[in-house]
Amino acid sequence: MKVKVLKRAKNELKLEIEGEGHTFCNLLQNVLLEDKDVEIAGYDLPHPLSSAPIIYIRMKGEKAPEKTLMKALDKIKDRTDDFLMKFNEAVGKTA
Repeated sequence: MKVKVLKRAKNELKLEIEGEGHTFCNLLQNVLLEDKDVEIAGYDLPHPLSSAPIIYIRMKGEKAPEKTLMKALDKIKDRTDDFLMKFNEAVGKTA
């Protein structure tokens, strides 16, 4: 995965994430929108044959979007770890 910053402002961030698609981007967008300080979070796949979506985050006020993005990614990791543990318990395996 390669990340390229397309725009960085005080309360906005626009990134291109090479190698991802709707699955990850939709998850990231939803987790970002759970944060009350996020005004807008979305993504676009400019071309259907390209796996380089563009993520856009705009914060309310002058909050740093980079910190909010990192917090969202940590939340996704925690939820994934929790799911994996519960799945392994359900099928009788230990992690």
